[in-house]
Amino acid sequence: MTPPELNDWLTKQQAAEAIGVSTKTIEAWAQAKKLQQASRPQAHGPALAVFHPEDVARLASERRTVPAAFVVPAGTDVGRGNGRSLAVPAHATGGAELFREFLGAAVQAIAAATPVPTSEKTSESSQKWVLTLAEAAAASGWSRTYLRRAIAEGRLPAERDGGWKIRRDDLQQLRCRAGLP
Repeated sequence: MTPPELNDWLTKQQAAEAIGVSTKTIEAWAQAKKLQQASRPQAHGPALAVFHPEDVARLASERRTVPAAFVVPAGTDVGRGNGRSLAVPAHATGGAELFREFLGAAVQAIAAATPVPTSEKTSESSQKWVLTLAEAAAASGWSRTYLRRAIAEGRLPAERDGGWKIRRDDLQQLRCRAGLP
């Protein structure tokens, strides 16, 4: 029996890239006999593990199959597993209509669950004259590192009081000098 032509067989790395998995998965599949493996002799060094190209192509095509779309028929009552059910209206026969209704319900649910910030919090932070380095970074959009560098270079006046304290006006002047509104 003559050995198969192993020059066309793929290395472990090539097989992993072709299928879209890790090399550990390739090893596991070879051990489970899902993937035919052979040893290709090298001129120098140990033999190289190689894998049958047809097996690699078969596994790659199996992994790339797209599952069939699941569509709930109109007029059906769909249980959600929490004791509540979601009735799909009978008039929503088109996929686009069903999607619009779902999207509208999702937006309403998110809006109802999102807490609205109180005016005291926003007015309190906007009324602060002196900011910490973290607050200045949040207010300006610059990183703390950039602000520290501006302080060290003298472009941004700041005081050290248990951490850097930056006046809001000085931060605004730095923004203006940088050409920002």
